[in-house]
Amino acid sequence: MGNPIHYGIELPQRCLTLIEDLWGTASQIRGGGRPDLGPLTTTFLVSMSMPIINLPVERIERQIGLGGLEGYVDDRHVSEQAVAAFRRVIQRGNLKHAPFYQHGAWRFAEYQGEPQNLARGLPEDIASALDKHNAAEDAAALNANQWMSILRNALAHGGIVYLDEAGRSSFGTPVKMLAFASGKFASGSCPYAENKDCRGSRGDLQALRILRISEDSYRDFLREWVAWLGDTGIAGAAT
Repeated sequence: MGNPIHYGIELPQRCLTLIEDLWGTASQIRGGGRPDLGPLTTTFLVSMSMPIINLPVERIERQIGLGGLEGYVDDRHVSEQAVAAFRRVIQRGNLKHAPFYQHGAWRFAEYQGEPQNLARGLPEDIASALDKHNAAEDAAALNANQWMSILRNALAHGGIVYLDEAGRSSFGTPVKMLAFASGKFASGSCPYAENKDCRGSRGDLQALRILRISEDSYRDFLREWVAWLGDTGIAGAAT
C-alpha cells in the first residue's frame, strides 16, 4: 500500500473499497454473546465511515479557515480544485443541492427540552420528531456546513445511536437506522478550554441536533460522498 498523494481523499476511497470488498465477509460474522442480533455489518460500516467522513473534512474543509497559513495536517496544497469544491458545496451550499444528497434519506430534528443522555436510548419525543414528514424537509434545507458539523462531531465524539426499523432504541433487535447527535452550545460549540471540558457534563448545552438515516441509505451515501471526492479531479483509483 503506497503513501497516498492526497491523504484526505484517497484514504476514504480505500476505506470504501474495504467496505465493498469485505461486506460479504462481515455479513457472516456475528457478535459472540448475541448472535441473534445479526451480523456485525453495522459495526463495520460505522467504523469504516469515520475516516471516510472525517479525514477529508479535517484535512481540507477545516483548514480553509486558516487562510494563507498552513495547518499541521493540511491537504490544501495538493489541489486548489478540491479546496474550491469544499468551499462551494460544503461551506456555501445547502444539503439538498449537494451532489451526494439523497432525496428523503436524511432526517433532522433539534431537541431543546431537558438534557438527555442518549446512551440510555433515544427518547420517544425525539424519535417521533424524526418520524414526521417535515424532518426530511428540514434535513434537506440544512446548510451543508451545519449538516457536516453534526455528522463529523457525532463520529468524532461518539454521538451515534443505533435504532431499529421503527427508529427506536429497542436494545434487542437488529439495527436498521442510525442517529448522529451533536450538541448546540451557548458559546457556539463545546468549549474545550483546559479547565472546562463539557464532553461529559451539561456545560452550556442548549439543544441536541440529530440526524437520522437508514443503514442502507448511509452505505449508499458513503458511495456518493467518495464519488464526489473523486470528482474533485485530484484523486485516482484507490491503490
